[in-house]
Amino acid sequence: MMDGSMRGLQEQAGAYVKILEQPASKALRFRYECEGRSAGSIPGVNSTPENKTFPTIQIVGYKGKAVVVVSCVTKDPPYRPHPHNLVGKDNCKKGVCTVEVNNENMIATFANLGIQCVKKKDIEEALKVREEIRVDPFRTKFNHKNQPSSIDLNAVRLCFQVFLEGPTPGKFTVPLQPITSEPIYDKKAMADLVICKLSHCSGSVIGGNEIILLCEKVAKEDISVRFFEEKDGIVVWEGFGDFTPTQVHKQVAISFRTPRYRTLEIDQPVHALIQLRRPSDNATSEALPFQITPLDSDSDVLQRKRKKFGSDIEVLRHLQETEQMSELNFYWRDFIGGG
Repeated sequence: MMDGSMRGLQEQAGAYVKILEQPASKALRFRYECEGRSAGSIPGVNSTPENKTFPTIQIVGYKGKAVVVVSCVTKDPPYRPHPHNLVGKDNCKKGVCTVEVNNENMIATFANLGIQCVKKKDIEEALKVREEIRVDPFRTKFNHKNQPSSIDLNAVRLCFQVFLEGPTPGKFTVPLQPITSEPIYDKKAMADLVICKLSHCSGSVIGGNEIILLCEKVAKEDISVRFFEEKDGIVVWEGFGDFTPTQVHKQVAISFRTPRYRTLEIDQPVHALIQLRRPSDNATSEALPFQITPLDSDSDVLQRKRKKFGSDIEVLRHLQETEQMSELNFYWRDFIGGG
């Protein structure tokens, strides 16, 4: 006859963790400890002012005592410990949150969980603390603490580790497979993408035309300029502007070259679209019209006298208003000299 402890271990063998409510991806600003204010609470993805929700998990296939350890891990696999800390009113210590679960539905909701960010210079120390308390959900170790530039400080995932009570009462020695949430992005670094001005809104089918785009603030390492053509709601072509992070000026201007179109064999202008895209979360700006011109003699004139989205003077005035003009003058010499 099977004793209680053996039966319990068999029941535990099929248990797993399920996320019932994901965290909202861009609703929270990460705050530094030195700001001296609350880090706020991570809302659930379905949260509204009238019906607030929070990240919630369920332990499936098991009833009894369990402990949940929640910590921050990196956005991209392999999921390494992230230096940012979880803070809250209760149950948070040394950057991780620990709660005991023992209810009818085996559900745990995390209603007072905030993210406290660390500065780049403090990454190594923060990860040393995590190493000391042995919170390394996927056993990736801590070598990345010596490579701070490899860690994206604007995004984390929550990792939920569950430990079930083992044969000895009060000892949580049976680990379940860790599970990670969808990414959470720092709200202050994830503003809406907006194209303010384009120096030109047409370009040659062969690509290579230089364009300057003015925009709301973007992260130079996390932005792309997408061109695309649609027919009946289906994307039939896309290409991306050619530029490097050094060509993103003060987060508000991008100097890039247009991509080559899918075919050079066109005899009429192609009506395409241009938009900003943020690779980290695939967010996009509103798309603006962009005309791709053919190579025949008439369109060679179009290529030299490209249609403007506002005049060069208007764009320069916009730069002046944002106090960026002096640094950007070198971008504009070719355009002012004669297009």
